[in-house]
Amino acid sequence: MIRRLFWVGVGVTVTVVVVTKGRRVVARYTPQAVADRAEGLGRDVSQRSASFLATFRREFTVARDAREAELVAALLAEGQAHPDDVRAARDVHPKHAAGTPAVDPEAATRADEDELGYSF
Repeated sequence: MIRRLFWVGVGVTVTVVVVTKGRRVVARYTPQAVADRAEGLGRDVSQRSASFLATFRREFTVARDAREAELVAALLAEGQAHPDDVRAARDVHPKHAAGTPAVDPEAATRADEDELGYSF
């Protein structure tokens, strides 16, 4: 009698576990659950991509600025003013008053070359 009760208990327990796990599996693979998981994965990929791009842009900008500073330092002669300083001074004190005819672009380029001390 005890043996029968034991096996009936084991059978009930196994049945409950199988039904519970089965419901979870069925719920997991219903169309709505699959759509929710896909949406969550899409959101995660989007966030990771945005984070990667922001980090890449930030690191690229820092590296580019450092390389630009190296190149400017290598190209400038001893005692030569930095090109940004020359341009800023030119913008503050323009040679031509407002309302005068526009300057020829080639002449402006030649003037830049003369002021900056080098040409490419």
